[in-house]
Amino acid sequence: MNNNFVDVLVVGGGVVGLAIAKTFSAEGRDVLVVERENTFGSVTSSRNSGVIHAGVYYDQKSLKAKFCAQGNKRIYEYCDKFKIPHFNTGKFIVACSKDEIPRLDEIYEKAGDNGVEGIQRVTGDYVANVEPLIECEEALFVPSSGIVDQTSLMRSYLGELELSGSIAYNSNFIKSVLKNNIHISTILNEGNEIKIESTILINAAGLYAEEVAKSISYLDKSLIPRTYYAKGNYFETSKDLNIRHLIYPIPNEASLGLHLGLDIGMQVRFGPDVEWIDEINYKVDENRLDAFYRDIKKYIPTFDKTLLKKGYSGVRPKLKNRGEGKSDFMIQSEKIHKVPNLINLFGIESPGLTASIVLGEHMLELVS
Repeated sequence: MNNNFVDVLVVGGGVVGLAIAKTFSAEGRDVLVVERENTFGSVTSSRNSGVIHAGVYYDQKSLKAKFCAQGNKRIYEYCDKFKIPHFNTGKFIVACSKDEIPRLDEIYEKAGDNGVEGIQRVTGDYVANVEPLIECEEALFVPSSGIVDQTSLMRSYLGELELSGSIAYNSNFIKSVLKNNIHISTILNEGNEIKIESTILINAAGLYAEEVAKSISYLDKSLIPRTYYAKGNYFETSKDLNIRHLIYPIPNEASLGLHLGLDIGMQVRFGPDVEWIDEINYKVDENRLDAFYRDIKKYIPTFDKTLLKKGYSGVRPKLKNRGEGKSDFMIQSEKIHKVPNLINLFGIESPGLTASIVLGEHMLELVS
């Protein structure tokens, strides 16, 4: 049994956990990240669409709205500074029928409330001139949306973290007790129990944040929200269709719709859809292909179904179940649970990647 002390212990080595850790590291704090997998960001952070979101969809008073628009600007600045592969593609949100046009009005108004700059109403003809394969009645053009290489971004965060901190892989958080305002956490690392003492404990475990929170003995368990799992499946084309903008349909309550995304090589992929699951799994069901094709045909009528093939999937931690409405981030600090220097982050899904730098800075504010 080893005894170690660090200033900050971060549970979870995804994009948000790494962003938090590198923020504290930049302040000269001694930081340790514990990650249950054998590498960083291999769960939710690398199993998404890699989109830099603008912040057009979120309710004005939500935490997602609070962090996304500012995070959008900061991610672009960061990527430019550290040469992270990314593209400011812009995005069209398309209304494929006249019935959907009122929803564009709602999104446009909400985007303005959230401080999204440069968003424009455009005609279907305008979209067709820019993207000849796309058909719609009307659309919104969102110039600040883009894509980023998530792995390169996280690797850069990791490099900054390691200036005064470190990360331990294959490390499961077992429990934590509090003594004289010091968090004493037990970590299982490759079969060995290690005790880590820290001044600050931050639970950024993503899909496992609920589980980690329940293992903190001095936390009021009634404050821990239940996590629901929404799997998002992707189908790919492995082909450049000469489309250069992200294409998003009108969103629903659980997702932003089956959108057309691009990887850094400009190959087209579609997703995510929403598949509510009880246990985490990443199997993509081939039988979902027909449903994908039907949705794609709404905005690309000429799309060739034979181009579609199974891609990958990711699981989003939701704080509301199917049919319960929109799920927001939840950040619990001492103000809520009365425990000094403990922060729990629940329901951190999209736009967590976009907001990661700002979220990291917010954690510093909460403990300062």
